[in-house]
Amino acid sequence: MGVYQKLCYKVEDFFVKTLTKNQDETIIREKVTSYRTKNENRLLQVKEEKKRDAEEQQRIRLQQQQERERVYREKEAAEKREIENLISQVMDTSNHSYTAYEFNEIKRNKVFFQSLLTNVFEPNEKALTFIYCEYDKTKKQEIKGYLIPTTKRVLFLNKNLTIMDKFRYQTVINVNWFKDGLLEKGLKIQYGKRRLEFDEIFDQDQMQRVGDIILNKSNKRLIKN
Repeated sequence: MGVYQKLCYKVEDFFVKTLTKNQDETIIREKVTSYRTKNENRLLQVKEEKKRDAEEQQRIRLQQQQERERVYREKEAAEKREIENLISQVMDTSNHSYTAYEFNEIKRNKVFFQSLLTNVFEPNEKALTFIYCEYDKTKKQEIKGYLIPTTKRVLFLNKNLTIMDKFRYQTVINVNWFKDGLLEKGLKIQYGKRRLEFDEIFDQDQMQRVGDIILNKSNKRLIKN
């Protein structure tokens, strides 16, 4: 029993004693004790009910959270399967797996990559990799889009497919990269007598992957010829 409760009881005892001074003290004390016991039991019961209600609410919230997490995991798994299915259609992964960069780009731009299948790729053509960048086509024309080495050629396309440039592997002489500002990188492709520049690239590993594949494919074509 707390200090405040003891004080209340002492005050209560004083008033009961004053109001019932001509009555049997034993009977009065029993009644007071009985009343207090019932009151304390009632308060204890209310407290226990509140505790049970709080525990039940916590259990319900936990179940709801677990259900949300389950739905989220299932949604994520379904989306991953969808993206991996699209990757299998768009990309040639027979010699290497897709990168996190490629997965995330296809996830963000599903319509664009689906359109490659219907509007761009030739029969049996697939992307080997790709990177989003800016193509400095001329001094006055800079175009944002995807540089895509495929199994047959190198493509550059903007997202709405209104611009598409095609490059032959056998014309590629060299590929190297350069710094383009503090955080950005760029690719230079010596394409015959032309120099193609693709900059505003932020993922160096993916850029090197693109450059290596273009150079490797061009060397293979050169050897064959």
